[in-house]
Amino acid sequence: MFGRHPDEYSGKLRWPRLGQDVAIVAWPSFLVASVATMVCFAFIDPLLVGNDDYPPPAFSTRMTGYAVGFFFFWLVSALSSLLTLYLVRTAHPEPPETDENAEDGARSTE
Repeated sequence: MFGRHPDEYSGKLRWPRLGQDVAIVAWPSFLVASVATMVCFAFIDPLLVGNDDYPPPAFSTRMTGYAVGFFFFWLVSALSSLLTLYLVRTAHPEPPETDENAEDGARSTE
């Protein structure tokens, strides 16, 4: 009666490593880009970014300026998250603490 069907979700989902890495980089960088866009464009009008208050050709409308700014912030924060992920994944593990190492360390501090 309360048995599970073999195809029923058991609560444990294993993501492939690439999927985990994409989620680890994309989601936090998306959140950071969202906040950075809100803060930046609360003070800066994208139409007034160019020389002598003429809008650059790429920013024909404010929405285009907001979109370009958002994707710029997303790219920068994604590169930051990617670098952090790379450094964590390639870190060398510290050697395990042994009794001999502990005794040598105790002697050297005296």
